[in-house]
Amino acid sequence: MSTNRLTQTQSGVLRQPGSSWFGALSTSPPAASRYDCRIVAGNGNSRRLYVSTEIGTALPDFAQGAGCGVIFDGALYNRQDLLHELGDFMAPAVNTGAETILAGYLRWGEALFPRLRGSFALTIWDGGQELLFGLRDPLGHCPLFYASVGGDVLISTSIDLLLKQRGVQRALNRPAMVDFLLDRFPSNRETFFEGVERVPTSHVLRIKADRKSVYRYWDPGPDDNVSWIKPDELEKFDDVFVRAVRRCLSFGPAAIFLSGGLDSGAVTAMAAEQSEVLGLPKPLALSLVFPDPRISEEVVQRSVATELGLRHVVKPFYEATGEQGLIRLALELTKSLPFPLLNTWWPAYMGLAQEGVRNGCRVVLTGDGGDEWLTISPLLAADLLRRFDLAGVYRLWQSVYRSYHEPTFALYRNLMWNCGFKPLLVPLLYRTVKTLAPWAITIKHRMRPDIPKWLAPDGELRKELDRRYREPKPSNTRESFYLQSGRTALDLPLISMVAEETFNVGQNLGLREFQPFWDVDLVDLLYRTPPFLLNREGRNKGLVRSTLTRKFPHIGFNEQRKLGATDFYASSIYNEAPAALRQIGKLEVLADLRLTDEAGLRGHLESILTHRPQGRAYQVWKVLNLESWARAHIS
Repeated sequence: MSTNRLTQTQSGVLRQPGSSWFGALSTSPPAASRYDCRIVAGNGNSRRLYVSTEIGTALPDFAQGAGCGVIFDGALYNRQDLLHELGDFMAPAVNTGAETILAGYLRWGEALFPRLRGSFALTIWDGGQELLFGLRDPLGHCPLFYASVGGDVLISTSIDLLLKQRGVQRALNRPAMVDFLLDRFPSNRETFFEGVERVPTSHVLRIKADRKSVYRYWDPGPDDNVSWIKPDELEKFDDVFVRAVRRCLSFGPAAIFLSGGLDSGAVTAMAAEQSEVLGLPKPLALSLVFPDPRISEEVVQRSVATELGLRHVVKPFYEATGEQGLIRLALELTKSLPFPLLNTWWPAYMGLAQEGVRNGCRVVLTGDGGDEWLTISPLLAADLLRRFDLAGVYRLWQSVYRSYHEPTFALYRNLMWNCGFKPLLVPLLYRTVKTLAPWAITIKHRMRPDIPKWLAPDGELRKELDRRYREPKPSNTRESFYLQSGRTALDLPLISMVAEETFNVGQNLGLREFQPFWDVDLVDLLYRTPPFLLNREGRNKGLVRSTLTRKFPHIGFNEQRKLGATDFYASSIYNEAPAALRQIGKLEVLADLRLTDEAGLRGHLESILTHRPQGRAYQVWKVLNLESWARAHIS
């Protein structure tokens, strides 16, 4: 067994995945100048696996043996556990993650994949079976993409790097761009380029000869066969949470985005505690202060940092965005990304994150994932109503009412109609009308078309969109709306894209973001936790609320309700978008691509900016965002 040892760290700090390499399965080395190319596995006239990296950048780990080759980029959290399981099967002197994975594959084959834990991109070439695997870590912290060029396969964590290679199709994916404007993401494999595809979160690409498939290798509840935990098993939560935070701290000096909410408060308190236990420097707290007093949490932010004895950088929102403002900075940022910017708040948080970089931090921790995994999905209401469990509905309503800072009627309407009766009645009504009066559905589509007139004026493009939207979807056999909500958090293409955006922005900053609540073992535990066990004392996020209340008894976490920044976000767009639109001028690229009708789109935007309807500001941002991105990426 041979291995590349060029990128091993000597300090015990985990290696973060990079984006400057690509693997190539080919009969000859890839013809790419300015790259250092190494053969990983294969010989003779058969296809071989190569790894290439930009000259001056580090190679990922790679190893070969028994006719197989492995390229491993990132961190393997459970390497010691795997070594223990492998026992005598291990060859002497196994030192890297690539070697460990190679040994595991030689012993278990594809059964190795669900055992892996970490933040990584993995490529395996099995020369004996002529099988290629491309694996993305279970929750997609590290991206992975691939392209086919003739009989060759290229694979990388970077779309941009793949697009630079000879033969890779650079044409923009027009249907995906229109779907972006419509908030539709029908495929978790496509990207915004025709020649590049994605390996989705927790999936593996499998290629044998010309047969290509992508399948899920990790699933906390396959086919909704959820192994629900018992109440006493929930005592594991604290230990699993500790392990998740420790994994994040293992990447080097840490900062934390301290928002003042329950999620970031729990991560901050645990990171401070575990840093002391491990003998690490205390993390740096970074807080963004919003100018709207209704959503400002500055008092809580300062109180938490002070009681934990943390260095604390507090930056007002407009100081973080500077004179250019949020929207103009976001339009600059989107040009550097492989798809249009999804998180419009990034420019403000990048201004804050720079403080972490200046203080020597390598990672920043956040409370992201708490909303998905610590709360009861309100879609539980539909399950309870279907079972006529009115006591359960009332219990759920009490939890929602005591956990969210919204008008009572809005909360009640959302729970009882949007998440209760509507999911039960609307599909039934649609099936009934489709059977008894299909003409009514046709009239509805004519009166309220799925695609507005100013969008996709190209007839062929509109036909393709119609085909994509109406082609048969996999039948939803789930009986539980609650479980369906959990699957959305795992399967929605947007989730993979958000993780990729976080990776790319972190690469640009030199400060990677990690989310302990998106740790694979923690998600596995919380996914299998019965809904009402997630609450304690009748409030959402009870698993961390009670701990924070004991640790900070005077801050008010016991009664804290979630705040929303929707109104502030909309006002930022309405105030800044007119100037940004004037600077962009004609929306020419979208028109040239026949994605939009210029006159119709301009009128649509001007109407929104004039009347400022609630909930429509985001439509203006999406158009500006896509036009700016397309200008930077048009061939």
